[in-house]
Amino acid sequence: MLPHMLMMPQKYFDFFTNAQVNAQDAELVRRVVCKRNHIALRMFSILAMAGFAIATLTGLYSDIDGISQKVIGYFTGFVLSALVFVLNSTLVPKFPKVLPVLLFVFEAALYATGMYLTFVCSPDQLTITLFAFVLVVPQLFAERPARVNLLTMVTVIAFVAIYLMTDLKPDSIRKQEFVNMGIFAFLGIVLGSYVKKALLERYLFEYREQLSNSKERKAQLRQWKSMADIYVSMVQADLNTDMYSLVRTNEYIQNVVSSDRAGFKQNLINVMKATTAPEFLDGVLEFVDVTTLRERLKDKRTITYEFMGVNFGWCRARFIAVRDSADEELHRVIYVVENINEQKNREAKLATMAETDAMTGLYNRRAGTAKINELLYSNRDGMLCLFDVDKFKSVNDTFGHQTGDEVIIAVANAMRKAFRDRDILMRLGGDEFVVFATDVKTEEVAARVIQRFFTILDEIRISNHEDYRISISLGATFAQKNVMFETLYKQADDCTYESKRITGKAFTFFRG
Repeated sequence: MLPHMLMMPQKYFDFFTNAQVNAQDAELVRRVVCKRNHIALRMFSILAMAGFAIATLTGLYSDIDGISQKVIGYFTGFVLSALVFVLNSTLVPKFPKVLPVLLFVFEAALYATGMYLTFVCSPDQLTITLFAFVLVVPQLFAERPARVNLLTMVTVIAFVAIYLMTDLKPDSIRKQEFVNMGIFAFLGIVLGSYVKKALLERYLFEYREQLSNSKERKAQLRQWKSMADIYVSMVQADLNTDMYSLVRTNEYIQNVVSSDRAGFKQNLINVMKATTAPEFLDGVLEFVDVTTLRERLKDKRTITYEFMGVNFGWCRARFIAVRDSADEELHRVIYVVENINEQKNREAKLATMAETDAMTGLYNRRAGTAKINELLYSNRDGMLCLFDVDKFKSVNDTFGHQTGDEVIIAVANAMRKAFRDRDILMRLGGDEFVVFATDVKTEEVAARVIQRFFTILDEIRISNHEDYRISISLGATFAQKNVMFETLYKQADDCTYESKRITGKAFTFFRG
């Protein structure tokens, strides 16, 4: 019986200091508690600002007895609450360790305001605001109650000491004030400790439920790990608690992941900022915005986004919804990043093959026509040249098709030398070629460009046929407003026909 009686005070002491939650358990839920307290501090500081602002305005613009003389006290409370709100909004997201200090500052500010109202602003009146704070403040935040209970007791002792050591308050209400303070302080400490105990136990229950060792979760984890080898990184996360675990990672990510136990949301932003190419960063940050994830994954199994990584080249980020049933609210996701460089290279190669003439490497008819029309649609100035090789059929018949192929390739190489990278060079088929020389819009400039091309053609020598010289007949026309490729082609084709009337290399401009 005696040992049991000796244990009772220890049990109550543990209740009022730790809410009967040991340090190890408190650490398990520290992250979710901090998140809840950050939100609660924002809400309560806003409520305090609103309450003090209303009281201040009421005191200024009304003649209610007992209110007007407290204006300075109410305004002081408003300023202190506003300061806490600003610091909580700006500092805590960057420096989470500041949060416990701000909680203490807010609680102390409320008590200090109550003391100021009691002894300075309205010493001849019964205490109201301070008693309300003593009852409510211990219940505000989810944490072990030792700190706030100690602060409350210090406030009570200060209240009694000021009463006894000064004559600020009338003796006639002293007994009533002491009794009221004792009742409100006792209720505040008991209720506050109980509320904190209930909150911490709830968070612990939810945490342990998440970490339950069910066969289903173990099998799922093994499945995720077997999948992880194909990804650059894999993370499983809980959207409710902001907790996460790394299934697969690498040195780049590991170096960025915060060591101060920041949650999934902040660490994901930090990692993507450090590993994403700048031109893709805005899109990536929008994709990894956890606050919109539930809405984006509504009725979906997965969503993806492709971007260029700093260290891995092309990557595909993917969120996978993890639900036990179709109607379950989403709170667990898997986030993976895979390297898709090989896929992108294959796609680029296929796209190039689809656009390129196999023999010359120039654009083929379909791709070249589309690119020229794109420039014409945007009203880009330029000259369109159409030409073919003179007597090319005779070259094939006399020297053979292999020599004919050499001539075609030589003409394509000459085009690359004579024209610029931004010009559109294409082979229409056979020995027929087209050039769209951008920003060339006068015959004088055009003639110099064409003559440069002719000079390069003169320097070409075909193996085993040193005496053969490539000769072409060229027609040229200039871009016109609202005129597309087919019309320009016909204009240039008419000019090509005129050039063929001239012996040797020749060019003709379309003049309408």
